[in-house]
Amino acid sequence: MNKIKEFVKKYKVPLIVGTFVLLLAVAYFAGLHRANTKVADQQPTQVSQELLDNVNALQNKLNISEQNANLLRTALDKVQAGKTQPAANYYVTAPTVERAATIVEKQIAANDPTLPPAALEKTDRTVVTPITKDTAGQVLPVDQQKVDVYKINLRKDHRIKAGVTVVDSTAYETIGYEQSRVEALAHFSGTNFKGGSVMYNVAEW
Repeated sequence: MNKIKEFVKKYKVPLIVGTFVLLLAVAYFAGLHRANTKVADQQPTQVSQELLDNVNALQNKLNISEQNANLLRTALDKVQAGKTQPAANYYVTAPTVERAATIVEKQIAANDPTLPPAALEKTDRTVVTPITKDTAGQVLPVDQQKVDVYKINLRKDHRIKAGVTVVDSTAYETIGYEQSRVEALAHFSGTNFKGGSVMYNVAEW
């Protein structure tokens, strides 16, 4: 145990730098993997009207965090209550609203130029939902059924930062990693590690 303490004491700075670099490497490769799956995530996903009320279902179906699923559920409530108006309306000929939803999903995936620009906007997620019931849960007449398209940009939970910190007129290169409310920073002069900072958001709005 004493040998371990002596080792840590002797190599404290290299261990801190190595740990921080390792964390940044993990974050980088995680970000790279995420970038590779981003295109797949951006493809339109058909979600039934019933699942729009289920946060867990939204989280799993859209591969998003619980926080984003809750934010999405709140936004969808406003849409369904008529507090948010659609950016565009267009018509699709189909025998059923479910079939129309499938057609719309394929059109968006293919970037069909006949669609309104709002439907083709690049966002983190696109949800296509056949609407067959009113807000009270009653089945709508066929001529009132429709397909809703939700274009969704998610709150980003991971951030890698780079910048400069100035202390007593000395400038240090700074790299950092932020997740949710916690941010860790490492300060360098060239390749020499000069110190670190950990910050926590005590208020957000």
